[in-house]
Amino acid sequence: METLAGISSIVAMESSKKPEREGSSMFLLRSFGRSLKEFLKSTGLHGLKFVGDSSLSSWERSFFLCSFVVALVITCNLIVNIYAKWDSTPVIIGISPQATSILKVPFPAITICNMNQVQSSQVSHYKEGSDESAILKLLCNSEIDDSDDLEDIVKRSSFARNTLRISDFVSKHSQHCDTMLLYCRFNAVEHNCSHLFQPLLTDEGLCCVFNFQPPEFLYKPFSKSKRNLTMKNGFEAVKWNLETGYPDKLPAKYYPATAIGTGIALGFSAVLDAQMSEYYCSSTNGPGFKVYFHNPTEVPVVKEAGLITAIGYETNYRMEVVRAEAVPAIRSISRDGRQCLFGNEKELIFYKTYSRLNCEHECMAGYLYESCACIPFDYPQIYSNATMCGMKDTLCLRRAQQAAIRPEWVKCRQQCLPSCFDLSYLASGFSFPLATSKFQLANPLVESMNKSYLSENIAVINVYYRESVYYGNMKNAYVGLTEFLSNIGGVMGLFMGFSVISLAEIFYFLFLKPLVELFMWKRSPQVDIKHNAFAIEKPGISDNEAMWHTRELYPQGLTLKFSRKVKRSRNSTNVFPQ
Repeated sequence: METLAGISSIVAMESSKKPEREGSSMFLLRSFGRSLKEFLKSTGLHGLKFVGDSSLSSWERSFFLCSFVVALVITCNLIVNIYAKWDSTPVIIGISPQATSILKVPFPAITICNMNQVQSSQVSHYKEGSDESAILKLLCNSEIDDSDDLEDIVKRSSFARNTLRISDFVSKHSQHCDTMLLYCRFNAVEHNCSHLFQPLLTDEGLCCVFNFQPPEFLYKPFSKSKRNLTMKNGFEAVKWNLETGYPDKLPAKYYPATAIGTGIALGFSAVLDAQMSEYYCSSTNGPGFKVYFHNPTEVPVVKEAGLITAIGYETNYRMEVVRAEAVPAIRSISRDGRQCLFGNEKELIFYKTYSRLNCEHECMAGYLYESCACIPFDYPQIYSNATMCGMKDTLCLRRAQQAAIRPEWVKCRQQCLPSCFDLSYLASGFSFPLATSKFQLANPLVESMNKSYLSENIAVINVYYRESVYYGNMKNAYVGLTEFLSNIGGVMGLFMGFSVISLAEIFYFLFLKPLVELFMWKRSPQVDIKHNAFAIEKPGISDNEAMWHTRELYPQGLTLKFSRKVKRSRNSTNVFPQ
């Protein structure tokens, strides 16, 4: 009896013992190790299946592990190269695959300027020392770059006390459009030149511009104007935009107008009169005209970019359209990456339409205002309360415009990226002398002129398209997101056998499964999970033969294993008969 009592006490003590719980971190580590082994056995990645195969020797498993590491290093290096190419060259410029008709873009806006700054008959009566003579010295000495010489002229001419405005003086004393343009023909129809051309103050002085949008469509301060924008010849103004083009509904006659065909007969022709007897001083070293071709929304910069048209010659300008376009997909690329701006990405102060040239003009206008407290007449009046520069501000403006002392303008200019949509024209000019003998000519007006006057005062220009279609330059993503992922996927699949399903495998075996096992272990303290958080054991089933419970997410589905142990413990207590 004593022996039975001793054995019973030992059994009671053993049954009363509770299994010691291991820490969560240790359990998670063991679960991760089991999941890693299972992942190595079932993964599709090249070589890892052999690394996890326990039937292979150590050197064989090490060989496949080294092979996998080498493939991984090569893959990473190639991916870095693909990313560097994608990051450094995000945009490629190619030729548009489709030809565009010239009927869909405006005919070039043409700005014509006489090199004569003022008419001699208008200024010859001004006396030396007057305010007007001071302006004449400034207009006729534009090549003075030495600030000391300019300062001397300013002191001797009393510029500081001069209240005249250069813009008013130039507008009053320069040649007007009705005397410069004697004959105009556009699209095979002869027009009154005063109906086609409008006067415009530029950096070259008073000029005449054709096919140019009205100020109401270009400048914000003029947007509320109620002025009638229909020309005397019946042409109505329409809003043309670099990105959207013409509106869907157009009147029968509109401007900016398009050409109706190619060749001189269907282009633009004009007869210009320089009036050599009226020359007082030239902006260059001789007489003639400057002609500038631009799109209808671009403010002309004639002084530096105008083409010279000689007197006594007929000059033909054969035009080619240079069109820049962009696909909407590059909007997702940063501005610095694509190096261009869409029209709605940068708001200008004075201009309604963004362009690089308009942006640079505003930058210079702002810098000159900060330096001299005024804005010159040939720059946009970006501030409503800003005054227009006069003669007294000449010295300050000349000094401020020197490149060495305008870092603020340079910084502002760097933000003026080109437009993603742009339109320009490339002119190929060739000329030949006008007739000096009497014979029949193509233009009746030119034929009726005195041949001496013709060779000394007259210039004829013809502007026309060479081709009826053009191919624009298209900005597109060099390596788009789809191509980028395809390149990376191809490299990873070639060297490692990697796919999207591989990501799911890694996530499941190395993250999801260990965490779920830890969660289930904490909810059921008595459960001793050996392999699978979702597997249970039943009597008669070995440890290696786990089955899935239909209610696997609930703890009570996992307590069968504990019940089995309890049942065995009860059976062991009944070994001895009562």
